[in-house]
Amino acid sequence: MNRRQFINKTVAATAAGFLTLPNLVYSKPKRNDKKRPNIIVIYVDDLGYGDLSCYGGDIPTPNIDKIAGDGIRFTDFYVGGPVCTPSRYSLLTGNYPNRSMHGLDGVLFPYDTGHLDESETTIAEVLQEKGYHTALIGKWHLGLAEKEYLPENHGFDLFTGHTHGCIDYFNHGYGGLDNEGWYINNKKKKENGYATDLLTNHAINYIEERENSKQPFFLYLSYNAPHFGKSDANDLPPGTLVLNKYELNNHELANTLQVPEDYLNRFNDIEDFGKRYYAAMVSYLDSCVGNFTEKLKQSNLYDNTMIWFISDNGGYVKGFKINGSNGPLKGEKGILEEGGIRVAAMLSWKDRIEAGQIRKQPLCNIDLFPTICKITNSKIPKDVVAMDGIDISSVLFDDADIERELFWKFKKQTAIRSGKWKLFNGKELYNLDSDIGERNNLADVYPEKVKELSDAFKRIENSIGKK
Repeated sequence: MNRRQFINKTVAATAAGFLTLPNLVYSKPKRNDKKRPNIIVIYVDDLGYGDLSCYGGDIPTPNIDKIAGDGIRFTDFYVGGPVCTPSRYSLLTGNYPNRSMHGLDGVLFPYDTGHLDESETTIAEVLQEKGYHTALIGKWHLGLAEKEYLPENHGFDLFTGHTHGCIDYFNHGYGGLDNEGWYINNKKKKENGYATDLLTNHAINYIEERENSKQPFFLYLSYNAPHFGKSDANDLPPGTLVLNKYELNNHELANTLQVPEDYLNRFNDIEDFGKRYYAAMVSYLDSCVGNFTEKLKQSNLYDNTMIWFISDNGGYVKGFKINGSNGPLKGEKGILEEGGIRVAAMLSWKDRIEAGQIRKQPLCNIDLFPTICKITNSKIPKDVVAMDGIDISSVLFDDADIERELFWKFKKQTAIRSGKWKLFNGKELYNLDSDIGERNNLADVYPEKVKELSDAFKRIENSIGKK
């Protein structure tokens, strides 16, 4: 299948039905449990459930699709919150963001003091203790008010990237409020270039440094793409589309879409400017992911590297005029409908996982912590008082079914999923197996199920402690 055939097949995929990846011939995966894998989590920002071509989207993303083709694509994968900060808290701690001790259950803005507590353990700390070299390249967004809030104090040997939730892609600052939030090797340093490019190049350099080392590594490659940029409204670089402007602390800021102008020209057939910029940003991200994974293969690290690709939350469909796609899902970022919390996610590990698989089991980013601990034979520290995630290695390797509940509480919204059933805001009941778009409220038809899920929600909420 050539590139044009692949793109044509992608465009033809329906919103409700997903693209079937081509059948490729692979050697049987090796079952070497003693050799510890390298672990990479590619975490992207605000990517919609329906943006990728392997999820039925019309933006060509062959490189990201290849990760799914080499391993598992998940259809029912969730994150702990519908916005950036809570999602990242859940990923790194294995817990619902409602357990955060310092305000990480909501989005952090430049003057907020929210942060990880020193008593809260990250998966990076556990792996660091186990002998892994640990690195965060990209977006942090879990505290910046004090030096002790930064990644190096939460298990990362190396931090290169930015601390803010969104930045100008070319100037790397939060509008004109803070233009010194870019780090290289744990130190603030200015750098020229497009952020998606820079983060990819740093990740490639990191792989070059690790390829001859016997020490395994954990790389959290946390892109800010395709999240909108945060620009100084009076200093807009070429390649910038302004979505809206507003004033904060006597600074005029702009929410923007940004991509190198020469790359934008590849999408001139898209008439709508917002869609054109967004498609170019997603496609550029895909190209960078391809460059990075190709480097892994050239370095002979690909086969024994566990590579997760996950979006931090659902995309904007109407918000900020971005016009992303959540496919058949209802809602968007910031909402506990499926479009805000069910995300594109995939996993490859050539030595252990067969290619071309699909998993429909409901899973969540909180599950990565205990699962990685199991796979690397790492013990969860005794002082970790809670772990909401579960070990899903049986799902990954044996396609096991797991009965579990997933819980969300964000601002005034609530949701809980158990099996095929989801209760939203305590009043809307949906059978997600037959109604992925949450169109048919069955609360009046199954009042006993509403009560069952309401009771389960209260039980989990009480175990966390109300906030």
